This record gives sequence, structure tokens and C-alpha cells, in this order.
Amino acid sequence: MESRDAANLVAPDGPITHLAARAVNATSSSLGPAAAFTQGLNGVNQPLNYLYVNVLVISFCGLLAITLLYRWLQMGNSHIRHLCAMGRWEDQRYWMFNRGTFWPAMKQRLIYAPLFHKRHNREIQLSKAINVGTLPSRYHTIVIMLYLFSNIAYILALPYTESSKAALWAAIRGRSGILAVLNLIPTVVFALRNNPLMSLLGVSYDTFNLLHRWCARVMVIEATIHTIAWAVNSMAAGGLTYLNSSLTDSVSYTWGMVGMGAFFFIFLTACSPIRHAFYETFLNGHRILVAIGIVGVYIHLDAAGLPQVPYCQLVLALWFAEYVFRTGRILMYNFSRQKGITKVTAEALPAEACRVTFEISRPWHWKPGCHVHAYLPMIALWSSHPFSVAWAENRSRDASLAPPAYEADDTSMAFTRGADVSTVSLIIRARTGMTRKLYEKAAASPTGIITTWGAIEGPYGGHESFTSYGTVILFAGGVGITHCVGYVHHLLSQYQAGTTVCRKILLVWSVPNTEALEWVRTWMDKILRMEGRRDVLRIQLFVTKPRHRGEVVSNTGSVQMFPGRCNPQTILQKEMQDRIGAMGVTVCGPGAFADSVRAAVRDVTTEGCVDFIEEAFTY
Repeated sequence: MESRDAANLVAPDGPITHLAARAVNATSSSLGPAAAFTQGLNGVNQPLNYLYVNVLVISFCGLLAITLLYRWLQMGNSHIRHLCAMGRWEDQRYWMFNRGTFWPAMKQRLIYAPLFHKRHNREIQLSKAINVGTLPSRYHTIVIMLYLFSNIAYILALPYTESSKAALWAAIRGRSGILAVLNLIPTVVFALRNNPLMSLLGVSYDTFNLLHRWCARVMVIEATIHTIAWAVNSMAAGGLTYLNSSLTDSVSYTWGMVGMGAFFFIFLTACSPIRHAFYETFLNGHRILVAIGIVGVYIHLDAAGLPQVPYCQLVLALWFAEYVFRTGRILMYNFSRQKGITKVTAEALPAEACRVTFEISRPWHWKPGCHVHAYLPMIALWSSHPFSVAWAENRSRDASLAPPAYEADDTSMAFTRGADVSTVSLIIRARTGMTRKLYEKAAASPTGIITTWGAIEGPYGGHESFTSYGTVILFAGGVGITHCVGYVHHLLSQYQAGTTVCRKILLVWSVPNTEALEWVRTWMDKILRMEGRRDVLRIQLFVTKPRHRGEVVSNTGSVQMFPGRCNPQTILQKEMQDRIGAMGVTVCGPGAFADSVRAAVRDVTTEGCVDFIEEAFTY
């Protein structure tokens, strides 16, 4: 038996004794002895439950502290490197090399490592129509497994010496129930778009979304165990009649089953094949079912007077605050008395893509590498989708759609991060659903351009800065170029202003055909005319499916074009020989392309100071 002194450290006895007595009084002589263990906290070791809850909370806080410490050390190192290397490029030689073997090995074998050999963001497909998702990284897998097995251990730590099976099932019910409600908190926290922890820790929403899915799975499994344990004792007490009467006569049990049903349906429909096949339907249904589930759990706890009510109140407060903040943010930037609602212009481009420009109603804070959620009610009423910001500038609503010609004092994208802009442009590739409808509607227009209204929500992401790296290599696959264009312009602007140590920028873009080059041609023309560009920037274009070899002309200048697929390993090996200072590598593109870049970076982490940042949307 557990020490009572230890138990008293984690929970008071008062409310537990009261609820247990109430549960015992609820039994009836016409029912079996198991009836005493179907209600309240009878048979539930609440002090031990609170002990495991505290351990789980401390584990979450420990992970948060470790991540925060790592992030602060990384930021501090980058800041010191930035300050020390601001002189001549020769001053960056110190930062070219690793100072020790521990961190390079950690990067290669843990932080940047996929779960197995190479596959990470490349989707696992059973067929062309069935996609079962992606694999987490090695580090994320360790975190998930520790979390999963710790929850299993907490549930299995039961009084197996108890002579009454009903008491054992009651202990299972209590343990799984309190853990399910507790795990509802991180499930919601990791789902919030406006979570301040993302900026504080420098963690992407893609990572938080991964943790959200696993917390949700554990929560639903524990809620299912909780329900089964209650049902076993109810059946033993009075069979189906007693079980049915409990569900229909008790407000707590009725709403508990409603919440359980909502979350279990989400669990079934959230599997990757269904989620990807009916993504927009899934998102809208997901929001409705989550609301039903949380309300159901709250009423279940409140009606029974259970001590876990504050957990659910915290969940409701976070969930409600998120939607209030998001709504306020959308209204603030997309509606004003002077300019009205945000104007949206969509232009059909070659290779089935659209350039979508949002002329927002109020100045908006732009950051390179950020993304937004786009709302286009006239195309898809209830949906919003994430897209990287390709370009942002200050421009009047009366200006033409095409970006203006470059001028020497051009300030369309400001030199500093967090600059105020009035126009935000995206490149949206036509896939299915909303993106396909948008492209077809724009392409069907006589001018290839349509005008509508909409809104953007953001910015999100853009936590990384490459200004402290002497060498920056940006890999883009297809429409992933939108993530890189802003960084290139920002680094060149910083180079002109003398506020970056970057002396070499290599942009590597892999596209299926030359038509795709039109997606960002107007913006790249402006970049190529920037002062000092030839001293810093080189561009390599790889056309994987040219119509004929004459279509791909290989130049010898700073812009080169090659037929076929790019080999990231060959590129990085060459750049490592000619690098200046520390090297930063980023990638945005299809899963297989990103995985090949990741593998190439891992191969060179022990040869010099190399950092890797991946932009991914694995929804």
C-alpha cells in the first residue's frame, strides 16, 4: 500500500472523502456489489492519481525547460557570431569549424536525423489514393515514446492485490479518467495557432501539430479505457438495464458519453487517409466535434462534482481565448472604415498556379520565412489554408497588379524584419478543393485575373534569421520557392545596409518545367537588379522535366540552369569547400526533396559549422 504521508503531499483529503461517501450512499440493495464502484470516487485512489498527474506535469515542464535552454543557447551563439563576424570576411574563419565533437554528433544522429535511414517528410503511400502520413524525426520519436510509455505506466500502476475485481476496475476508471482530462490540456495547447510558446521556443507549428495529434490519441485511448472500466462495473452491477438507465437518467453520464463519442469519432476520422482525402470537410467537422467534446466533458465533470473541473475550465478558457484572439486579429488587419475590407486579386499563371495578392486594410508586420492562413469566402466559405508569403510591399490600392519596375531606392520590402507592409502576395499551386477552384475561376476569366474579397491571418513562423551565417544555401522545390524569395531579398537588403555577416547566398530551385519560372519572375527580376547582388547571390535552376534540352540554357554567370534533378549532396559538398564562416541551410519543398537535403546536411555536419532549418506543412 502507498504511504499515506506521501499521498497527503499531493492532494487534500476533504473533498475526496466527501465524494467517496456520496458514491457509497448511491448504491442500492437490489444491485450487485459492483454498483458501489460505478459512481463518484469510490475505489479510486485519488492521492496516487494526483501524484502521477504531478509527475506528468513536471515532465512537460522539464521538456519545455530543456527546449527553452537549447533555444536560448542557440540564439546567444548566433548573436555573438553576428557581432564578432561583422568585419572582414576573414574574421569569419573561426566560425567555419566545429569547436568540439558533441554538438555535431547530436545534430547528425539525433536533432536532424530521421527515424530510420532517410525518410522523414516523404509521405508513405499504400497507393496513389491512400496516404498514411509521414514519419517523425528521431528526436520527436523519442519524445513521443517517452510520453506514450509514461502514460501507459501510470495507468498500469494499480492495486493488483485488491481482492475485489470491481475495486480494481474502479481504480482503472479513476486513473484513466484523470489522465484523459489532464492530457486534454496539452492536446488543445499544441493545437493553438497563436501559441506564444512557438515564438518563445522557436518551434514550428508543424512540430506542435505533430505533438497535438499524439496527445489527442493518448487522450482518446485513456478516455476509452475510462468508459470501458465504468461499463464493466455497471454491467456487473445490474446488466444492460442498469447501464442504460445510468446513461439516460444521469446528466453526468449522458454528457460524458456525448463527449466520448465526439472525441472517438475525431480519432477515427483523423487517420491520415481520411484526413487527406476529405481535408476541408475534416477541418470543419473537427472544429464542431471538438466543441461538442469539450463541452460534454465539462458537463460530465461538473454535474458529478469531480475535482478535475478546473482542468476542463482551463481547456475551455484556452480554446475560447484562441478564437477570440484570432477573430480580433483578422478583423483588425482586414477591415477598416477608410479602406473597407481586404481586396484580393488572383492571377492565373502557367503550370497551374495563381498569384494571389491581398491588399490589406491596415499595415501588417512582415517577416521573411513567415506564412499566413488565407480566407477566400467566395471560393471556399468555411476553409482557410496555410501558405508561405512570397512577397510583401507597401503599395496603394490604385496601383497596378504587376509589381513596379525596380528603382535604386526601392523599398517594396523593407530592410528590417517586422516591417509594416500593405500588400501581401502568395503563390498558390492548384491541387484539389479550394486551390483548384481558385485557379479554374481565374483561368476562365478573359484577362486571367479575378478580383474578390477575403482575409489573411498571421503572420506565423519566420522565427529563424540567417543574418549571422557567412554562407546561406536555400533549397526550394516547386512552389516552395515562396519560402526562399523573402529570405533572399532580406539578406541582400541587409548586405546593402551593412548589417549582416552573410557573404555568400546560393538559391537552388528545382522545378518541373520552365513555365514554373513565371511564378516569381517579376520579383526575381527586382532581386537581380539590386545593388551588390552579383557579389553575393548565385542561383541554380534545375528543370526536372524539360520539353526539350534546348529549352534549358546553361549560363556561366551567377544564374545557371540545368536539366534534370538536383543533387543536394553534391551541391553541399562543393559549397563546404568554398564556404565563408558558418553555413545555414534551409529547404521548403516536396517531402522527398526535403529529405534528400536533410540527408546531405547530416553528411557535412561533422566537417564544419552547419545548421539546418526545414519549412514543412504536414497537415
